[in-house]
Amino acid sequence: MAAQPQKLEKRLSACMDDSINQLETPFKGSSMRVKDSKGGAPGCFSCFSSGPAPKQREVEVVLIGAGIMSATVGLMIKELEPEWKMLMFERLAAPGLESSNGFNNAGTGHAGFMEPNYTKEVLNPDGSLKTVTTEKVTHVCEQFLSSRQYWEYLTRKSLLPNPDTWIHQTNHIALGVGKDQVEFIKKRYEAMKDHPLFNSMEICLPEEKAKAAQWAPLIVGGRDANEPICMTKVPHGTDVDYGALTKAKIGAFQKLGGDLRLNTEVTDVKKDKDGKWIVTTKVNGAGSGRAYNKARFVFVGAGGWALLLLQKAGIPQVNGYMALPVTGDWAVCQNPEVVKQHKVKVYAPGAPGAPPMSMPHLDYRTIGGKEMLLFGPFGSITLKFLRYGSVLDSFKALKPHNITSTIGALSKNLSLAVMLMKDVFKSGAGKLHDIRHYYPQADPDDWIFIPAGVRAQIIKKDPKTGKGMLQFGTEVVTNDEGTIVGLLGASPGASTSVSIALDVIEKCFGDKPEFKKWAPKIKQMIPTWSPDGPAGDMSKVTPQLVNSIYTTTGKVLKIEPK
Repeated sequence: MAAQPQKLEKRLSACMDDSINQLETPFKGSSMRVKDSKGGAPGCFSCFSSGPAPKQREVEVVLIGAGIMSATVGLMIKELEPEWKMLMFERLAAPGLESSNGFNNAGTGHAGFMEPNYTKEVLNPDGSLKTVTTEKVTHVCEQFLSSRQYWEYLTRKSLLPNPDTWIHQTNHIALGVGKDQVEFIKKRYEAMKDHPLFNSMEICLPEEKAKAAQWAPLIVGGRDANEPICMTKVPHGTDVDYGALTKAKIGAFQKLGGDLRLNTEVTDVKKDKDGKWIVTTKVNGAGSGRAYNKARFVFVGAGGWALLLLQKAGIPQVNGYMALPVTGDWAVCQNPEVVKQHKVKVYAPGAPGAPPMSMPHLDYRTIGGKEMLLFGPFGSITLKFLRYGSVLDSFKALKPHNITSTIGALSKNLSLAVMLMKDVFKSGAGKLHDIRHYYPQADPDDWIFIPAGVRAQIIKKDPKTGKGMLQFGTEVVTNDEGTIVGLLGASPGASTSVSIALDVIEKCFGDKPEFKKWAPKIKQMIPTWSPDGPAGDMSKVTPQLVNSIYTTTGKVLKIEPK
């Protein structure tokens, strides 16, 4: 038995006499891989020669970026026009690595079930809370139901994989801690509970402690018994791995004939004399490294870089726009004993005066098949428009036409800057204090901090006053001809990607001959869609149809209430 280690060591090592360490003859030639041909190989300084001419291609559609938006727009158009040649360019090594990546967003199927920033407070003359508005929360829910319908359609056609790989049912809980937030949650419930979209909503009042412990044990355990909490719960909530969904959609896009080019950066977008667009790309390759891609329609789904590319395209519609890039960290818990107690998503109002993006949430997540909890976000300041962007992004985007709107927006949102600076300098103990406000018994050794994505929030001129404003949300910007369109802004972009894609198609093709031909197919994809209303609008849909949508999409996507 003693000789065994020596035999093993002999198999795992080699000496100078071993044949694998010997060269039969001295190295000659210009390459280790091929013997020189008669014509010879290019010399050491061939990189200074003019080289081959740039590649030239012509297609119907170019999509810039391989995130959830380009994936949705590209797949939808490819189904509507199977014969069209379509190119999608992504500068990174795989789709969905920026904002669509599972760790770069909240992974929430934003339907308004629990997000407090979608229901604005309406006060009485004495300053007390009267009620909350429901227009925004209803619109967001309608948009997410369009997404559910489209995903159901793709799943039935086997264009998406098993839903278990990218979407899961999770109860959505709105939480109020303390007297004022408890009152807000109660008023929110009263304003929403009778609407067909939200009639499954339940409430847990402060005195119902056993029910609260059943709904969200981590929220209740160890909490001061004198501190009132109130919750509402909707069982139709979802957790979505948008990175996995993006990859699946782009896989379907390629299956139908779409062309994805990775490690390919778009460096310029210019309009040609014939009205088509020339999209210049750059790669590190054996050829010239450049290509001119001509297209009749260009979709810019490049996250924060969409602003820079639309500026390069020179369309006047982007004048006045700027972006405020915000990033931060997530707190992540991977302890399975903790995770199994909180398979829900819990959102709560932020501190008084806090901006909408600061709403704290303690979320059950499944990313890449791994179950975990995420808490946050903890904000930070950056100059990059993308996580893998450049610190020069903000300076490149600053133009004479957007300086005044930028100054105006920043001056009116100093609270956001203060919040971000406080989070930047917050210690680990300070962050744990925030976590324990929602999960009182949090063990510090269970939590690690990881970078989140970058959100380039929109700065633009207020259409009413002409002054600069900061807009939280997404906006579609297109030229007059509808031949180039870009998506600016952030959340809830991924959740409402289907409605945004429909909006893009209607804006850019609504007055073109193709659209009339497409309408029946779009109706097949999203049964509640109508060419006569805005994308995602379900104001004329009956309560029976709403229940049917929840039931059928829930069954096909395996997200039925539990």
